[in-house]
Amino acid sequence: MISAPQSEVDASPDLSLPNRRESLAREKSATDSPSRSPAIIACSIALFSFGGIAFALWLRTVFAGYPDPRSWFNAFYVLFARHEVAGLSVVALFYAAAAAMFFRVPTSNVEALNKNESLRFSAYGFRVLPLLIALIVFAIASIGTTAVFHDYDLTADENLADFQARIFLRGKIQTEVPRDWVEAIGVIKPTFVSYFPATHLWNANYLPVYAAMRAAFMWFGLQSLLNPLLLAVAVVALYGTARNLWPESPLNSLVAAGLLASSSQVLLMSMTGYAMPAHLALNTIWLWLYSRPDRRGFYLAPFVGVLAIGLHQPIVHALFVLPFLARLLIERRWRAVFVFAPIYLAGCAAWFAWKTHFEAPAIPGVGGLRAMFRLANPRMAVIQPMNLWLIIAWSSLAIPLLAFLGFKNMWRTRPILRDAALSCILTFGFYYFFYLDQAHGWGYRYFYGALGCFTLVAVAGFERLRILIGQRRALIFTASGIALSMLVQLPLRCVQAESFVRPYACAAEAFRNVPAKIVAFNPCDAWYSADLVRNDPFLEQRPVIVSLLGLTQEALPPLEKNGPARIVPAKDLARLGLSTHSRDHYGRDPLQLGRGK
Repeated sequence: MISAPQSEVDASPDLSLPNRRESLAREKSATDSPSRSPAIIACSIALFSFGGIAFALWLRTVFAGYPDPRSWFNAFYVLFARHEVAGLSVVALFYAAAAAMFFRVPTSNVEALNKNESLRFSAYGFRVLPLLIALIVFAIASIGTTAVFHDYDLTADENLADFQARIFLRGKIQTEVPRDWVEAIGVIKPTFVSYFPATHLWNANYLPVYAAMRAAFMWFGLQSLLNPLLLAVAVVALYGTARNLWPESPLNSLVAAGLLASSSQVLLMSMTGYAMPAHLALNTIWLWLYSRPDRRGFYLAPFVGVLAIGLHQPIVHALFVLPFLARLLIERRWRAVFVFAPIYLAGCAAWFAWKTHFEAPAIPGVGGLRAMFRLANPRMAVIQPMNLWLIIAWSSLAIPLLAFLGFKNMWRTRPILRDAALSCILTFGFYYFFYLDQAHGWGYRYFYGALGCFTLVAVAGFERLRILIGQRRALIFTASGIALSMLVQLPLRCVQAESFVRPYACAAEAFRNVPAKIVAFNPCDAWYSADLVRNDPFLEQRPVIVSLLGLTQEALPPLEKNGPARIVPAKDLARLGLSTHSRDHYGRDPLQLGRGK
């Protein structure tokens, strides 16, 4: 039981633990129906996974699922078609086996099992194991950065953080494009870089905190270790959060750490240059602080939240934190409200001012923020189930069933776990109104900021499963899921990611080694090659990479002046492993998926 002085508790969320006997009685009465048994849930997950496999196979027959150079908008579908047949097959087979195990559990013996089974761990073990888990995931992600991703930032999102970090290392926020290159800015500017024609300055158009983190590590040449370290921090912070929520059950905290650490999505994203591991780390630290209202650290949570808002996109933390902040108002925790509100409002105002000043205005007629959202979007009827398949297929194998049990019980659990479930629902549901899919990502990266909450909901489901089938069998199921995630699912995902990244890493390396001052190519010659146009912010490194797409007469003089140039033809891109082949015929697709707007 968490205890605290009354003045402190009054100012913070209600985290009190329900009476254990009453809770177990309610749980048991709520699970008498056979339709709610773990075996039925496991069968449903297996069948849903088979549906995803069938959809992925269908995608391979249509334009959306093929890496056709004529498409610029179908990376999401190509990755799903290519990877999820195998990925969802692992999930389906695991849950088919789990269902068989659950059906063999005699319901009459469960109560006896719960009375007789107990596990004992030393206090030393509970202190050492989370640190050991954190060390293991740090090592895996650090090795994978080179072995799987070839130390290459595949996407424009990843490159953008490095672009801005290099500017920060020069003591600047923006830097001026050299005069010799101003007229060619349209063909040398990396994707998502903001350029200001009036001043000839450019910078990344994302908020700066993650780039600043990367700059600090880049100073020592250790930028590849940033995301693995953030993952290790997230694992320890989630363990601490679970210890706060279940002080009477240390096993739950180990389950939380194990489930997060064995997620293929978490591990592979931590091998990349995405900002998402930073979102997970800061959001999980926020939960750790928030879950102990009897300590002064509780009031540090909004400061961590302001940093999280400024990582790269504010919406990630906003969706995560909204249910928890609403709880403070609903329960009239005015002391906490009067601390959290001004800090968050000041932080939001500061980041809004930053974004207004350092983000170039949208091009008239192209769109903007409003163009990204639609109340009626028929494609989301396809995209959102795909996102759910990705969550299932890239999580630790035990999580789908455990999370299902946790969500089903969310209205009967304590407020902080209910808010964690609502945070997941809000994060997932918000993107129904987002017109575009996530494009590239390992797993479902838009859900990444809520993965800490998702894992806590799964731990609540683990508690429920212990009641349904006994602690020993619940542990066997969970431990088997964690072990198979690390021994089967993770190697599969690493092979898939490496085979996808390798051609682009080879192409980027080949471009850098061309003995010329300019290397030019046409992104229309090879699928998903536009992000190969990346140059350092000071244009000091040679060769400068130029896109022939959109080349104008005005851009020719600076290119001639700064040459000589080497043009890379489509056949050389194909030789490097990029997809340059287009099909003449595709299967019928009524929604025209993968064709942009």
